[in-house]
Amino acid sequence: MGKLTFLGTSDAQGVPRLLCSCRVCQSKNTLNVRKRPSVLLETKDCNVLIDISPDFRSQFIEYVNNSIPDIVLITHCHHDHIGGLGDYADLCFWNNKNTKIVSPPENIDSLKQRFPYLINRRGLSFVSSFNYLVEDWKVTFHKVNHRFNGYSYGILFEKYKVKWAYLSDAFNLNEQQFEPFYNCDLLILGTSYWKEIADHSRRSVYDVQEAIKLKDNLNISRLILTHLSHDIDLSEHNKLLPHNVEFAYDGMKLPLVFN
Repeated sequence: MGKLTFLGTSDAQGVPRLLCSCRVCQSKNTLNVRKRPSVLLETKDCNVLIDISPDFRSQFIEYVNNSIPDIVLITHCHHDHIGGLGDYADLCFWNNKNTKIVSPPENIDSLKQRFPYLINRRGLSFVSSFNYLVEDWKVTFHKVNHRFNGYSYGILFEKYKVKWAYLSDAFNLNEQQFEPFYNCDLLILGTSYWKEIADHSRRSVYDVQEAIKLKDNLNISRLILTHLSHDIDLSEHNKLLPHNVEFAYDGMKLPLVFN
């Protein structure tokens, strides 16, 4: 059915954070080195990038160097999710690769405002849509609260009786926003902190404790946590997770095989 590769699994600041002397940022454990968030989906005949981080160039060299992604799906237009678009456009231009940037209209409008020089760039086309088809996968975008940081889109993939979702930046979803994500075989969810103590009104993503509860409430078969800040030490916190919950790490490969 395909394969996922996590190209980056950090929050907006990356890990290690600049000028930070905390234990995780100074760790020698390579699993605690995280680039900004992005995932590559490889199907039989198509490669799909979900978000395109400021670290795209180094991610491409390290994990993707044999094939330019055919499609880029954008969750929202914060820098840590779109900062690599210029590098990607240059890669397509110089290699005569025709690609599509797909996202809901408000995101496409924002991308064109922020990257006006790419609007008529050879090899790059912008597609405004809430629905798309990637081979046999039906792909839909669902608007969710990003709370203090506004809104984002969760991306749902469905094929036959299988469905999985990428929901990297979300917090304080209402019942209507949760509805598409019930009964997922796999949910990839952003959780920057193990237990976040910031004021509720200033938060923008769930923490790990909340995510574990959501897994049960939404009847999720498998939960993978990404968008991890320097609060998460994989060697320490991995051991505390319940069954079928795990942290993603940069370079992690995940076959999309469902029972």
